[in-house]
Amino acid sequence: MKKIDDKKKISLNIAESFKSKKFKYGGYATVITLILIAALVIVNLVADLVPVRIDLTTNKLYSLSEQTTEILENLDKDVTIYYIGEQGSANPVIEEIVQRYARLSSHIRSDYIDPVRDPLTAQKYTKDNNSLSTGNILVECGDLFRVISQYEMYNFRQSQTTGEYQVESLAVEQRLTSAILFVTGAETPVAYELQGHGEKSLTYNTKRQMELENFEVKSLTLLGLDAVPEDAGLLIVNGPQRDLTDDELDVLKEYLANGGKMLFMMDLLINELPKFQELLETYGIGLTNTMVIEGEPGKFIGGNPLYVIPTYGSHEIINPIKNNNLPMFLPGAHALKEAETLRTTLTIETLLETSDKAFGRPATSSDTSLEKQAGDLEGPLKLAVAIEDNVYNLAANETYKARLVVIGNSDFLDVGLEGGSNLFMNSLNWIYERKDTISIRPKSLTYQPLTVTGMQLRIYGALALIIVPLICLIAGLAVWLRRRNL
Repeated sequence: MKKIDDKKKISLNIAESFKSKKFKYGGYATVITLILIAALVIVNLVADLVPVRIDLTTNKLYSLSEQTTEILENLDKDVTIYYIGEQGSANPVIEEIVQRYARLSSHIRSDYIDPVRDPLTAQKYTKDNNSLSTGNILVECGDLFRVISQYEMYNFRQSQTTGEYQVESLAVEQRLTSAILFVTGAETPVAYELQGHGEKSLTYNTKRQMELENFEVKSLTLLGLDAVPEDAGLLIVNGPQRDLTDDELDVLKEYLANGGKMLFMMDLLINELPKFQELLETYGIGLTNTMVIEGEPGKFIGGNPLYVIPTYGSHEIINPIKNNNLPMFLPGAHALKEAETLRTTLTIETLLETSDKAFGRPATSSDTSLEKQAGDLEGPLKLAVAIEDNVYNLAANETYKARLVVIGNSDFLDVGLEGGSNLFMNSLNWIYERKDTISIRPKSLTYQPLTVTGMQLRIYGALALIIVPLICLIAGLAVWLRRRNL
């Protein structure tokens, strides 16, 4: 009987325990925990099905520009973006960006081509003896295609100390959008390099960059011609060492008067170039033939005041460079001078200039001092300008718009800094009136270190070492006291 009574007591105790406050609170906590776990599982499953991605990276690495979005929304041809390599081998960052293209347009799809397993398909895209390589991207629409090398999806910078190349920014959107425009039949203007005056030839990398942004590059000698070729989209003058002839000057004047487009990169020379000077003065800009010496600390590089770090103006050419804080300097810059009076049809805007502590010394001066001397030009000095001339032609009943960019240096393009190459490409796109392409710029992969002041350090230290532990201790005591009274 005693055993039966004990069993009854145990049963009663168990039954009573189910009615106790401890059991009720414990049960509530268990149910809430299970509900939360179930909710998290459901949220994760639903999140995978919802085609929405939020870019939380500081430099908006995965976000597409408004220009790309507009191009994709108006796309009316089917485009396939192929990853070159075995299935699933695509770079996750590039794959995410491509997926965003596909989400914005039903005409975009992605696929793989494996050159090892399917060499016949890969052979179809061999061009100029260049075969498909693993890591490349291929963009195709109908019979047109463009191959983007894995190295062309990044911009590199050469270290001034070690000479090694380092990845500086991601250019996937630049390359993909330009490739889509190309394969869907966008215009490919011809950019002529002027020759015959000791000009420097554009480097292979610069020409390749122009091709990737849908420019066709050709050379042009004006001798014997009475006009610029009709297919010229624009002309590039890259550091001439000798002057124009009278006939060449007349040809270029006529070209610009009829809405021509030119980029001048003019180096400092001991001997002046009066014909080039006359051509530019027609559009309100003079070549001062003075060497720029920067006098403000922090506005030149490598301790050399001739290697000028320019101050940026406000213009659609320069704004993407300024907003992305892209590095640039001009070695041995040549000062430009705007005319005091301009005709009403002309608009001149400053792209680059020096600080007000800079000065310009005549190229013919034998003075080697880096201090300002009598006769030196006062700063700030213009280093690059954008010019637009709108002239109504009565005979043709049409307004001709000439566009020029004049930069007092050509070596900025060869120093390997991203700001310089962007200045060049943005200038070409602005001259040719390609507004959309100017704003599609690389995404920087350079991370700035977090700077913390002494006061911030003390505040963060107090939060981590005192306030947060104290909150946890108080919460723990509150829970313990509450459970003790259950």
